[in-house]
Amino acid sequence: MRPIVMLCLLYLLSPMTWGDGRSDQQLSELSSRSQLLCASAMLYFNPEERAPDPRSLTVVFHHLSTLETYVLQLGQPESLVQPLHAMKRIFAQLDSLPSSQRERYPELLRQMLVQQRQLQQAAVDILSGVRQSSSEAAQGQPFNAQSQALASLLMDYQLRFYPMPGKHELTMKREQVLDLDRAIEQRFEMLLVRHFEQAELLAKIRGNYQFVRAQLLQDKGRAQGGVEFYLSRAVADLDELAVMTRPTDSGQPPL
Repeated sequence: MRPIVMLCLLYLLSPMTWGDGRSDQQLSELSSRSQLLCASAMLYFNPEERAPDPRSLTVVFHHLSTLETYVLQLGQPESLVQPLHAMKRIFAQLDSLPSSQRERYPELLRQMLVQQRQLQQAAVDILSGVRQSSSEAAQGQPFNAQSQALASLLMDYQLRFYPMPGKHELTMKREQVLDLDRAIEQRFEMLLVRHFEQAELLAKIRGNYQFVRAQLLQDKGRAQGGVEFYLSRAVADLDELAVMTRPTDSGQPPL
C-alpha cells in the first residue's frame, strides 16, 4: 500500500478524529444498537421457542456487523474492542449450539448482556471526553437520547419475559420502567415543538412506539416479536434524524 494511502487511512481511523459529529453519532449508536442486538438475540435464542423466526438471527448479524464497523472507524480503542469481541465469541457459541442444547442459551445470553453493558459504558465514557461544539450537542443529543431510551426499554422488555434464572439484577424495576416511559413521552413532546419541520417523521416514530406501548409496559404474558420490529424501526429513524439535524461545517443542518 502506498505511504500516502496508509497515512490517509490512519488519519480516518485515528481517535483524533473523534471530535467530529459523525464519531459522536457512532458512539451514541454503539449504545442503542448493542441493546437492539441483545433484544434480537433473546428473541431468537429462546429455549422455549421451538421455531424461532430466522429474521431475528439476520438482525443480530446486521447489528454485530454495524458495531464492528463503527469500532473500526473509531480507531479500535481497547475499551470497545474487548467487549465487542467477547459478544462476537458468545454469539458464535450460541449459533453453533444444536437445538438439543438450547438449555445453554440463557447462561450464554447472560454473558452477552454483561459484555453489552461494558461496551455501552465504554462508549459513554469516550463520548463524555469527546470535544464537540455546543450546537452539535444541542441538535443531535435529544434524538440520540430518545433512540437509546427506546432501545433500553426494548431490551428490558425482552429480558423481562426471557427464561433466565436470577435475571432480576439485570432488569429495571417496575417504577423505573414507568419513569422511562414518561420520559420518552415528554421527550417526544419536546422534539415535536423544537423540530416542527420534522413533525411528520416524528409523529410516525411516536406512533410506532405508542402502537406497542401497552405490550412494553406489561409485566405478565410473553414477549412478542412485533414489538422488536416497531421499536427497532423507531430507533433507526431517530438515529437518522440525529444525523440529519447535525450542523455541517457551515453551521447549517445538512440537506
